[in-house]
Amino acid sequence: MPPFAVDEIPPRVLPSGSLLQHVSRLEHQHTPLHFGRLAYNRFDAPDGGFGVLYLAADLATALMESVFHAHDWQHTDRRLISEAELDRRLVRITCPTIALTLADLCAPGAMASALGLTLEDLVARPLRATQELSAAIHAAGDDTTPRYDGIVYPSRMNFPGQCIALFDRSARHLERPADLPLRRHRDWPAFVRDYRIIVGRG
Repeated sequence: MPPFAVDEIPPRVLPSGSLLQHVSRLEHQHTPLHFGRLAYNRFDAPDGGFGVLYLAADLATALMESVFHAHDWQHTDRRLISEAELDRRLVRITCPTIALTLADLCAPGAMASALGLTLEDLVARPLRATQELSAAIHAAGDDTTPRYDGIVYPSRMNFPGQCIALFDRSARHLERPADLPLRRHRDWPAFVRDYRIIVGRG
């Protein structure tokens, strides 16, 4: 795969105080936000050399990319979550304390012109292309002034929603998360209604 022209990716500034949400499990309540290094996810470091935290600005996108990411939506209208699973879920709400600069893969032309990638490449498995792209974006700039703090990219499960992958060097610039049980989130009832979710026993 040829080198990515990451310097040509348009930057997007995420202003200080921007609301960000991450859906996790109840056992992680009151713990530090986790930046994964296991190369399981789309923009993880391929060699585990840096950590990545996945976030969204809205609850629907955060839920679709986590709790419902494996749901076979096109083949069934029974979009089900059990009461037990609902009670195990937590929304971690945080915001940056300074402006962060993101590589904007949602910008017109960024994927095709700058990177030579298609939307299919962005969502394909295995994850080699996106993880190598993440490593190149992480390395852009120099040791004292990194070009990007993370990546903003189109949601696979809730298009045209957008997701954010933050690099672990941004951790010190995030407020301590406010942890909220999913069923108490103010946007949960609207999500259940709009996405036709069934909450069942189990």
